[in-house]
Amino acid sequence: FEAANRGLPAFVHRPGLIGGHSETGVLAEDVFYHFLSDVVKSREIPAMEGAKFNLTPVDWVAHAMVNIATSPTWAGKEPGSAFHPAADGNTVTMEDIASVLSEAGYSGLRTVDFTAWRSKILAHPERFKSWSFCASLAVDGDGLDAMAGNSRGGKAIKEVVGDEAFNKFEPRVCLRRMLRYCQEAGLLQA
Repeated sequence: FEAANRGLPAFVHRPGLIGGHSETGVLAEDVFYHFLSDVVKSREIPAMEGAKFNLTPVDWVAHAMVNIATSPTWAGKEPGSAFHPAADGNTVTMEDIASVLSEAGYSGLRTVDFTAWRSKILAHPERFKSWSFCASLAVDGDGLDAMAGNSRGGKAIKEVVGDEAFNKFEPRVCLRRMLRYCQEAGLLQA
């Protein structure tokens, strides 16, 4: 923030959960990947309600950040401003995750009490890599990303991906591509 305080064009980018690439599904082994991996590893779907997960494709987030940093449209914005580069309608629920996992061939996953599942994950951080992410999750309500205002970040994304792609974005398709990539790359056990 010191750079912004000195008048330099500095912005804070808070993208939330970054999904896989919009076309290929390629993703980083980050907290959401570890969450999916731990669901598959445990063979259990934690029962949660609300808009927990908000996925925006990694390439969209990257292009939006570059757009904000380099475009004259954003140059006059107050330095130090926070942007939430996230697509509109990017919510993925646990029901969506369970359905897409089933479609991808992960059958036999059983729904379990969230609190018990989270306790198991937290008790074995050496086995379950999503423990730090799971510690911040709650059984009901919306995730923090769902509560953040993303209109300016969404506008920056729309400027670089175009109205058509932005308006027809489907987070379940993003999740399917991520899972397909993980399977093809051998990142998720069968």
